[in-house]
Amino acid sequence: MKTMIAYAFTSLLFASAFAQAQQNNCETVLEKFRVVFENGALTTPKQAFMAKNELALSLGNTYADQEITYDLAYNYSADAFEELLQSASPHHWYIELAQRVYNWKYKINAPELTAHVEKYREAIFQGQKVLVVSHSEGNFYANLARQILMIQKPVVPMEGFGLFGVATPANNVGGKKTPYLTNHLDIITSVPGSLPSNWTLRRADNGRVIDFMGSVPAHDFKETYLSPHYNIRSEMINGIKQELSKLKEPPQLVKTGSLTVTMTWNLDHSDVDLHVVEPDNTHVFYSSKTGHSGYLDVDNTRGFGPEHYYSDCNKLQVGKYFVGVNYYDDQKDENNSKPARQVIATVTISTPGSTRTFSIKIDDDIQTVGNSNPRKLAKVIIERISDPANPSRDEKLKYHIIPL
Repeated sequence: MKTMIAYAFTSLLFASAFAQAQQNNCETVLEKFRVVFENGALTTPKQAFMAKNELALSLGNTYADQEITYDLAYNYSADAFEELLQSASPHHWYIELAQRVYNWKYKINAPELTAHVEKYREAIFQGQKVLVVSHSEGNFYANLARQILMIQKPVVPMEGFGLFGVATPANNVGGKKTPYLTNHLDIITSVPGSLPSNWTLRRADNGRVIDFMGSVPAHDFKETYLSPHYNIRSEMINGIKQELSKLKEPPQLVKTGSLTVTMTWNLDHSDVDLHVVEPDNTHVFYSSKTGHSGYLDVDNTRGFGPEHYYSDCNKLQVGKYFVGVNYYDDQKDENNSKPARQVIATVTISTPGSTRTFSIKIDDDIQTVGNSNPRKLAKVIIERISDPANPSRDEKLKYHIIPL
């Protein structure tokens, strides 16, 4: 049990620092909606990024007078088809791929799936409504991410999380048969067990049914489902808007800043601590929650988390930030007579334009011994750009998240 002694002058200093932060408040203002694109197989990062941007252009920056931000939950699926293209029939490779992906079921410890889950969890903690638009085998990721969010502590309010499937090889969308959209020519309809096609592809200009375009091209998210040449684009956008209308705004549990760090872990009755060392060596953790650049605004001592650090952009320092964790106590063993249960801590670091998730297994609860030497997971380097010839870049901040 941590014992905190509150001195009067410490309270006054904290109140003064809080008042200053309030006066110079420039916290990041988050959009109410976060629409995340989850890509399908054989999609390069560049193609996924372009598809996400096309989705943003089609859907727009607002819905119901609330702003939308767009994000990408990229999956590589390399393990699912590393050798497939060399061995499969040219006419059946995609079906074989989808079956292999389905049978794989994406192990819960897959790094990309963990990153997706923590991306969604952090957004909901910050009070955003999250809708995942998943294409092709990205639907497997989205469905499993939803299951994890529902059962893995700390729990999140699921009424703020939704799915919309596109060309799904799965037999459900978040445990239901809707909402999804698959056109009648899509090759995904050949995958056993997949949801059936529910849209006839037609030309947008004259309404003529498309009889043939190739089953693989018909599966393309950007060139078919979002193409202005076909009627399916407006149907998909209307379907996405309908799902946005169903989402309920979750309570904001953590604050936001230019740099945020969120930690959760997998055990109840346990205490794991988040540590951030700022560029001037100010150590922010449970007994020193206010740094020169940021704050530890959530400290959980009973299990699952979250613990959360965020920066004050008025005070943000350039330089190196080190992020670490310490397994403080396994409270199941009050007398420390048995070995501590192994804990798995997951840390998500977010900066403008980038999010990285790290996981670590820790066996020993070493209490205060670990405060001075937490296990370092990553460092964040913040640099100020010097480019006088380019006013749009000059004096702007550049962020790097580097694993340790």
